[in-house]
Amino acid sequence: MKGKIGEHGFFLQQIADITKIIEQKHQKQDYPLNTELDQLNYSFSAYLNTIQSLKDSCQTAMEIDFSWRTLSPTYGDFIFYCRNAATHDGYHLINAGKETKNYITGPLRRIDGRGKVIELDPPKEDVLTLCWNLSAETLASVGNLLKREGGKIPLAEEADFRKATEASLASDFIPEAIKQMIQANKQSIGASIKGVKIDIVSQTLSAITLVETFIADARST
Repeated sequence: MKGKIGEHGFFLQQIADITKIIEQKHQKQDYPLNTELDQLNYSFSAYLNTIQSLKDSCQTAMEIDFSWRTLSPTYGDFIFYCRNAATHDGYHLINAGKETKNYITGPLRRIDGRGKVIELDPPKEDVLTLCWNLSAETLASVGNLLKREGGKIPLAEEADFRKATEASLASDFIPEAIKQMIQANKQSIGASIKGVKIDIVSQTLSAITLVETFIADARST
């Protein structure tokens, strides 16, 4: 889960960087912007997928129901719709610009799995502001959930690392010289991991804090 938080922050950074380039090119009247707008849409699609992954991983790790509206009370329905539109229908959702900003305009329409037409009005914020707000709300919800239910997630312990060591010795992807080195140092490796416990919840909460700090710093400049 820690890795997914980092991935979420990575694509949020990509959106911020591309948005800045688009604004600068608008100010210089340096057109066209086709490449940059494609990059913005690609990053936004990947960004949406990280939110889906965070939702799914929370449900799996803690064996709970974690609805879209719980994840994001303000944007949950919109993100559910957008994620389906982008992933299942192949839509690029960022479809309009005003001055130097980019927007998702609507009403958005798609056909659900039962053949019913669904229509939804997207938020009025520009794309970057939408992402700042959505990320802040999502990360806060995930963080609160981990603090409340994180005890259900098992710690990574000595036995897990021992299994990983044995798996590396059986892997076809580990060079033979490395396997020999692991085998020769198996006793010291075992001693180094004795009693080890890794608190996944604490690591994930720290990763959330890093992304939240990035958001706060970016919004203040």
